[in-house]
Amino acid sequence: MGKSTILLSTPLFISAIEINENNPNWLKQHDHAKYTKIIYIQEGSGEFIFEEKPFIGQEGDLIIFHPFCHIEGKSCIDDPIKGISICFSNLHINGNDKGWLTDSTDLPIIHLQEEKKEIHSYLKVILSEYNTKHAGYQDIISSILQTVVIKVTRLLKNANHHPYLSSVCLEVKKYIEENFRQELTLNDLANIVYVSPYHLVHVFKEEVGLPPIQYLIHCRIEEAKRLLKHSNLSVREIASIIGYENPNYFNLLFKKMTGNPPGKFRKIKT
Repeated sequence: MGKSTILLSTPLFISAIEINENNPNWLKQHDHAKYTKIIYIQEGSGEFIFEEKPFIGQEGDLIIFHPFCHIEGKSCIDDPIKGISICFSNLHINGNDKGWLTDSTDLPIIHLQEEKKEIHSYLKVILSEYNTKHAGYQDIISSILQTVVIKVTRLLKNANHHPYLSSVCLEVKKYIEENFRQELTLNDLANIVYVSPYHLVHVFKEEVGLPPIQYLIHCRIEEAKRLLKHSNLSVREIASIIGYENPNYFNLLFKKMTGNPPGKFRKIKT
């Protein structure tokens, strides 16, 4: 094999689905899956957790789910995801013994720019061929799938040299994730990186997918969900721990973000 070879074997296609409001449970978690899943978000946004690290996926993003990794995802209630998901196995990449597209420490997301139309068109053809199953559809899918994997591998190599988050957003995002239990204002966050609140809202929403305060709320709700699932703390105690002294307000906010009040969420998830 030459040094320029990326794939050491042909990926084996498994399935393709269209993600929309009629298929809301497109992902819960991926712990025991032996295959790789790629999701392209055509419209909307979603909340994801990769190995306990929350992140936001939005229009134009590729989310990558590796075999046996813990990842959860769901559409935002007021902005549901529409897109395409493909699954495949037998991923062997030159110089990558683990068979993952991304590094194990990186968030499994690519913010596509000028490549959006190209990648989306490939996935649309795969989905169409899989649904219609005309003569030779397996060969077409196999060929396009190889192209997609190679393109994604190239994008990830470039991303390693050009991180998608600016230093301003990286610092504020990290600060929020470490201090979301505290009372933080937009001015507090802007002062950390010496920019105006207006500028911070603009760049943070552009790069992360949510304004800073909304991301703060997202982190709080994810921690509340974790405590509801894995502790015996009361709803009032959990509200206080994550920064809400008014449990009634926490109940309303939690229901708005998840679709269920905390008590019902705990019963459903246990």
